[in-house]
Amino acid sequence: MADKFKNETTILPGSFGARQVKLSRLYPEAANGVHVLLLHGVHSSANLSPYNKFRHLACILAERGFTPWLCETSRRAANREDYCDDVGGWIMEAFRGKSFRNELDDCAAALRHVESQSPPELWIWGFSLGGIIALALACGEGYAVGKVILSGTGLVSMPEAERTMMPLPILSTLRESVDTEMLNDIRAREAVAFRGSNDAIFSDAACRSLLEAINIPRENKRYYVIEGADHSMKMRNGRHDSKIMDEMLSLLTDQ
Repeated sequence: MADKFKNETTILPGSFGARQVKLSRLYPEAANGVHVLLLHGVHSSANLSPYNKFRHLACILAERGFTPWLCETSRRAANREDYCDDVGGWIMEAFRGKSFRNELDDCAAALRHVESQSPPELWIWGFSLGGIIALALACGEGYAVGKVILSGTGLVSMPEAERTMMPLPILSTLRESVDTEMLNDIRAREAVAFRGSNDAIFSDAACRSLLEAINIPRENKRYYVIEGADHSMKMRNGRHDSKIMDEMLSLLTDQ
């Protein structure tokens, strides 16, 4: 479907490894003026390859007139396919030594590039750790954000996730780098949070409490549970389901 739209990928200076941030853009046929910066989760990717979930999200955004930007942060040159089922091995090879500050700097570079296009309205949509980064970016200088959107994002993960994930690259420096006081300074008109009911990383309470802590009027905050969806928003009740992305976008726009 992405071939239906004109697209381009810009390589920006990155903070780590190969020092490249890949920023991919789709051009809708009838633009509505809203640009959406999409931020992936930790140790993940966002590009226009055929099986990347962000490609599907970008396409359905473009079909509705939005201009999507997919930010893929810097990492060491390591081919994920070479590691087969050894996810931990790939994470260490690609991200060993990368800090949360590096990840944030990569996303800030992407945001500056999007802002340089003078979008009439800007949304930032982050998944998991990308949601924390979206909040950090939304409290900076520059464009006031129309919507900051969180998918599967909380402040404290479930005990097993804390034990196994927090020692990993990027996450190991998260808590020393993020001050929750930033939630008092969010420069966004609206905040929307999604959680999959089968999320094994963040509890419903963790996701709700993060949204509640954002210091914007309560009437400008919305919370949705996507039934059967997992933390990644790729699986529903154990099966791949691209309609999860369609469901979230419909909830965002059909108001």
